[in-house]
Amino acid sequence: MGASPYGFIGRGDFSHVRGLYYRFQKDKDIILLLGTLKRVVDEFGSIGPMLQSYYRGDIREALWAVRRHLFQDSDELTFFFPKPSSINPLKRWSLYLRWMVRKDAIDIGIWGFIDRCDLIMPLDTHIFKIGRCTGWTQQRTQSYKAAREITEALKAFSPDDPLKFDFFLCHAIGIGAGCTGKRTPACKDRCLLYGIIKAVDSR
Repeated sequence: MGASPYGFIGRGDFSHVRGLYYRFQKDKDIILLLGTLKRVVDEFGSIGPMLQSYYRGDIREALWAVRRHLFQDSDELTFFFPKPSSINPLKRWSLYLRWMVRKDAIDIGIWGFIDRCDLIMPLDTHIFKIGRCTGWTQQRTQSYKAAREITEALKAFSPDDPLKFDFFLCHAIGIGAGCTGKRTPACKDRCLLYGIIKAVDSR
């Protein structure tokens, strides 16, 4: 890509990407993704203005509208641009939106068209286990409903910015404390949320 990824996308020559892969994404997927980003740049200037053009207060609806605009009925790149689903928690987009909307020492916050309070918790396995353990969600599987329930629970602590806890919960509790989603005697010594979990259990 050189010194300018934006310039690389704008030039549109992705031939040297052939032969590369990342996890489940083969070179043809990567080239298609880069080509799609070039189209976004050509039509909207960047991802932000594209999403803003479809955003009417509902993040999922905006993402689905972007999907229809870019791919119509195709099954291409659903890993990056998911099709409409009542179950998909949209973890990758939720994390990306956290980076772009919130502004602090971790998140860059350069988008102003979405309010922080409208963001949805990026639901990975760590956040889901914490949500189950604290009683923030009763869902048995990772889903959009679980992500919404955890987000709403966190609004009790920060109504205007519920995702301010995401990095701490994921890294300090989920990864650092090794949360399993179930309360055990070991939790008292290693989990900073032990008091909250105890309060939930006592109800």
